[in-house]
Amino acid sequence: MRATHILAAVAVALGGAITVAAPAAAVTAGVPDGTTLTPSGSLTITEDGTVIDGLDVHGNIHIKADDVTIMNTRVTYGGNHSIRVDSDVENAQILHSTVNCENPKKTNGITFGNYYAEGVAIEGCRNDFMSSDKSPAVVVDSTVDGVPFELNAGQLGESVLPEPAPGPESGRDGFPTAETTGVPDGVRLTDSGGLTITEPGTVVEGMHIRGTVTIAADDVTIRNSLIETGTPQYPVKVEKGVTGALIENVEIDNQDGTGIGVFFKGAGTLRGADIHSAEDGIRIEADNVTVEDTYIHDLFRQPGGHHDALQIRKGDNITIRGNNFQAYRAATDDPMNAAIQIGSLLGDDPISNLVVEDNLFNGGNFTINGGKGIVDSARYSRNQFGPNYRYGAVGNLADASRWDDSNVWQGTDTPVR
Repeated sequence: MRATHILAAVAVALGGAITVAAPAAAVTAGVPDGTTLTPSGSLTITEDGTVIDGLDVHGNIHIKADDVTIMNTRVTYGGNHSIRVDSDVENAQILHSTVNCENPKKTNGITFGNYYAEGVAIEGCRNDFMSSDKSPAVVVDSTVDGVPFELNAGQLGESVLPEPAPGPESGRDGFPTAETTGVPDGVRLTDSGGLTITEPGTVVEGMHIRGTVTIAADDVTIRNSLIETGTPQYPVKVEKGVTGALIENVEIDNQDGTGIGVFFKGAGTLRGADIHSAEDGIRIEADNVTVEDTYIHDLFRQPGGHHDALQIRKGDNITIRGNNFQAYRAATDDPMNAAIQIGSLLGDDPISNLVVEDNLFNGGNFTINGGKGIVDSARYSRNQFGPNYRYGAVGNLADASRWDDSNVWQGTDTPVR
């Protein structure tokens, strides 16, 4: 085992030591009986191979490096994510540790996947061990609120860590189109006017909405629906402070209006959407937003318009994955402004942990305008680029952005830069 080391920059000792009291009956998960814990504040781990051992963390842990191990540690937190594992890290392990969530309506345990957990006890969390098909987690010999819990253990085995993320040689053979996004074939739609949703957990499904949709509550789902409106504002808006919004398999038609197809001022996921006939496709001004498997096309030129498939003006932990952003409009031979525009920062907090991977981009003055000076961490991998730009495939790339040779011209293995 590696020698334990705590980064001085992130482990803030508060003085003294704490011994975990033994419960009345033995448990198989959580911090082992008799472990002496050293108090700490929140940790952001950026050094590969870091081992955190025997801490009492009052705050959160954010893992941004490979081969990180959290062991014999207690985390007590009331914010969003007690332990967060970034999507591009490899071999994160959480062992024989306890996560206590102070706000069961808000605080998640371990997010969002791509980790191995063994002997972990999660208590009082909104979501416990979070995982997905694209970022699987393996959980063995663990508990949720005292109940035994395992995930993917039978498939991968107790001693097998999750497979690392695909290397640069991987990629996508196909990208979203109008045929593969939007309302699935065979779904019957019920007519509706515009909606303002204020009840947490609401599910709107199978609707033909003639008007705007405003999501003003947590954990709202809009699914398998057609939204048509010529609004000059936002066909779909996620309000500031909202979390857990899910918008999937929808078609958003702005009817050649001056609106922005989806406006994220709150956190959520957009998946499998077909967005068209708008001035801009998506705008993000929030943390914790994911856009995946979405097709943006046929933006509508307005006099003096600054048309982007996606614009990011603020936010951390943004993931753009598996999309087809066609800023270029073939019918009018118009490249528009950008497939991704990062700029006009709101506030003074730089954009961090931006992940852009496995997408097809085309068009723009620069296809990607990379926000030089306002981005402090970003990764671009396995993206393909079309030829219909005005000046170049990428411009103003931030110094802190990681760009590798897996970003290639469409249909070739030739690096873009």
